[in-house]
Amino acid sequence: MNSYPPLKYSPALSDLILEGLTEVLGEARMEDLAASLDASLAPFDLESLRQALVMAYGNHSAAGMMVRAGRAAFSRLLLRYAAELGFEEQTFRLLAPRRKMLTALQRLANWLGIQGAGEFEVGVEEGYWQWFDRAGFEGAGIPRLWPACPFLLGMLQELTYWVSSGRVYPIREKDLPQGCVLEITQKPLD
Repeated sequence: MNSYPPLKYSPALSDLILEGLTEVLGEARMEDLAASLDASLAPFDLESLRQALVMAYGNHSAAGMMVRAGRAAFSRLLLRYAAELGFEEQTFRLLAPRRKMLTALQRLANWLGIQGAGEFEVGVEEGYWQWFDRAGFEGAGIPRLWPACPFLLGMLQELTYWVSSGRVYPIREKDLPQGCVLEITQKPLD
C-alpha cells in the first residue's frame, strides 16, 4: 500500500478505507486512482477520493463504489478492532436486539471520532436510529455539494447486517448543507 495516497486520518482508519477501495476497484485501478490525485494536496480525505472516482466513473458509479468500499472497510474493522470496540464482550452480545444495534452504532461513531474522521452523533427518533454527520466525514465544516455519505452508508449497512445476524435494515440518506443524516429503520425487512 506504499503507492497509495496518504490520507489525513489515523493509520488504522486510512488502512481500512484504502483496503476497502482496493477490494472494490482492484489493485490496478486503485493505483490509477492514486495517480490521478494531485500530490501537492496530500494528505487526502475521503471526499478527495470520491471526487477522483466521480471524474473516472461518474456520480452514480462513484457513489456505488463508495458504498461497497464502506462495507468492505467495516468487514475489515471487525477483524482487527472488534475487541477494541467492545463487540466481543459478552455483555454486548447478550443485549436486546434494538439496544445492541444502538450500542454498536454509538461505539462505531466514537471509534471513528477517535480515528480523526470527525464527530458523529447517534440519536433515536420514532422508528429510526439516526446517524448525524453534520460536518461531513472530514469534519471540515465547509459546505460541499458531494458529502462522503455513501462510504458511511456502506459501513452502516454492514454493521446492521452483522449486529442482526444478516437481517436487512433499510437506511436512507438525507443531505444537509454540511454533512448528512443516515436514518436506519428500526424494523428490518422480512
